Order: sequence, then C-alpha cells, then structure tokens
Amino acid sequence: MAEFLVELYVAHDDVLTARTLARRAQGAAVELTREGSPVRCVASVVVPDDETCLQLYQAPSIEVVQEAVRRAGLRSEHISSATSTPMCRLHSSRPATTSSCADTITERIRMSVPTVTASPNADLTELRAKQQQVWSSGDYNKIAALTVPVSEAMVDAAGVRPGDVVLDVATGTGHAALAAARRGGRVTGMDYVPALLEISRRRAAAEQLDVDFVEAPAEEQPFSDATFDVVLSAIGVMFAADHRRAAAELVRVTKPGGRIALASWTQSGFVGGMLGIVGRHVPPPPGAQSPVRWGDESIVADLLGSEVTDVSSVTAKVTQRFTSAEAFADLFLDFYGPTHMAAKKLDDDGRAALRSDLAAHAASCDVSDGDGDGIVVQWEYRIVTAARR
Repeated sequence: MAEFLVELYVAHDDVLTARTLARRAQGAAVELTREGSPVRCVASVVVPDDETCLQLYQAPSIEVVQEAVRRAGLRSEHISSATSTPMCRLHSSRPATTSSCADTITERIRMSVPTVTASPNADLTELRAKQQQVWSSGDYNKIAALTVPVSEAMVDAAGVRPGDVVLDVATGTGHAALAAARRGGRVTGMDYVPALLEISRRRAAAEQLDVDFVEAPAEEQPFSDATFDVVLSAIGVMFAADHRRAAAELVRVTKPGGRIALASWTQSGFVGGMLGIVGRHVPPPPGAQSPVRWGDESIVADLLGSEVTDVSSVTAKVTQRFTSAEAFADLFLDFYGPTHMAAKKLDDDGRAALRSDLAAHAASCDVSDGDGDGIVVQWEYRIVTAARR
C-alpha cells in the first residue's frame, strides 16, 4: 500500500490533544479495515516547534485516507504522498523551519514505533516499558493455554451474541478474542506485546476466524468513544501499569448499554499467592500496583466509576494438573514472564530459594488424593461484569 502524510494542527505542548488525535485515527482505520477498505495509521508524532501532529497512513489511495480522517473527526491541514511531496511548509501563517520538511518528518516517523507521542507521565512510560519487557520474556504461549477455561467462562458471562462488536483488551495469545469470534462477534484484540499478537494472528488464521489485532497499551486504546458493544479482558488489564486510566479506557470505548466483562486472579487464590511469593523475592518496580486488586469486585467497581451500572461478580476455579510441585515451579520459572524475569534478577542461591518457595506453594495447595500421579491445584478467579450507562 502507498504511504500518505496527514498534517494536523496541535497547540504547542498540547500532548493530551495529540494523543487523542492519534487514538481517533487508529480507531477509524480499524473500522474502515473491518468494512473492507484496508488502511493503517502506522504512527503519529508531534512537532512542537510547528504546533503540528503528523500521522503516517498506509492505504491503497488518498481517498481511503480522506475517509479515515473524516470518520476520525480530524481537521487536516494537508494530506500528501509521504514519499514524493517535499512539503517544507505545513502552515502558511508561520515561517518555515527545517524540522517541518516532509521528507525529514517522514523518515522520523518511519523510525518511530506506532503512535509515538510525548508521554505526560514519564514514570508511567518507564513502568509500562518494564512490564512490556516482562511479558515479552519467557514463552507465555506455554502458560496461556492454562487459562483457556477462564476466557471461555468470561465470554459466556459477557453474553457475546452474533454481530456484537467486541474488544478484547490485553488479548495476549487471543483466547478470549477467538472465543468471542466463534460466537459470531466482530472482534478486535489489543495488546502491547508484538510477539503475543503474532501468535494470536496465527491462531485466528488456523481457525479461519476474522479477528483484527491491534498493538496498543490498555491505557491508550486507539478507538473512538462508544465503539464496542462488548469489552473484555481475561487475565490481562489487571496487569496494566495504570489501573485507573486503563479502567477509564474500558468504559470510554464501550457503547451506552454495552457490557464489560473482566476476569482476574484473586488475591487469596493460588495465583495471587504465587505472585506474592515472587514479590517477596524480587520487589515490583516503583509505582507498580498489585494486579490482584482486580480480583475484588468493590475495587473494580470503583475503578470503572459512575459511568457503569449493574456491577456484579462471580468467583470460580480452574483445575490445573502438574506432574509434581517441582515441575510446576520449573514451568513457571522457564516460561511465565513475571517469574522468569524475577529469576533472572537473582543469583544462583536466590533462584534456588524462589524455586523452593514456588514448589512449596504448589505442594501446599495440592488437592489430589495423594496417589502419586502428580498434583492438582485449583486457581481461583473472579469475573466482574458491568453495563455502560
């Protein structure tokens, strides 16, 4: 597809507006692509000196980009070919500067990651980067299979129906997104770990399910307000860097009358205990919030705020089997991001102590009959549902 550069006016240092423009652009692109007009907003950068936000699109024609811009409600100053138009003046009312040349900006955009804008919170950006590194480590695909029943139960609780427009936030390897698609939903899965999204795409292709997958963090969803009938997250948004902002985004993109369903590990359950053990060996980074807060209905209700109603929840358990307590510990130390990364920060003695504590935790939670055929543990989780007012 060809590349096009869209130039938008942004007041000097108005980062919030720039982020909103980028979010609207990506949301409109997703909608158009779903309707059969492929278009991508690949990146967005701010040029403070020129009071400009530049967005790089990939599309078959300028007309498709114009429609994407119109749907996003953006007022463009100019749309040009990103590779052939040497625009050195974006706004005629201000003198030209070297930084505004289109070829320079286009190269800067190509070198950037999608949706690059200045962050209003450097601490949040740093924390999110650390968490993204955690979930990119190990091999979460080997762990995610254990949570399939959780995703299926959550999708059932959300009441996904054929034709529902569905978003799965922090989709990981796509279990909830694919479950919703099997029920006839028009599904988008979103995550900020590219490697996990690639696994999701392959799984969707293998099942011949039409699911869109978008790279973005839970706190900055690239969709327009009130886009989705159903918003889901299974063992995902609970690990967001900023819980309140992530919750606000869940509500914002849900249509009035739409449903939100979230599945999270509980603090008192097996996984909550495991995460507590990891935290005692390797303290979480400054500013990190406990993910198992999302396993408490009252906390989730507070996070979602006054724009939702009919908040309710159920707890359930998913049964897991391992050949031994030590096998469980080794599996999670090798492949589960939080335990894998924690172990890498420890010396040999520290890793041995962490392994011993994880194995002891699994052994203490064993509910098998003790016949020597391995251990059986039950992982408690809570599904919270709510309706958007």
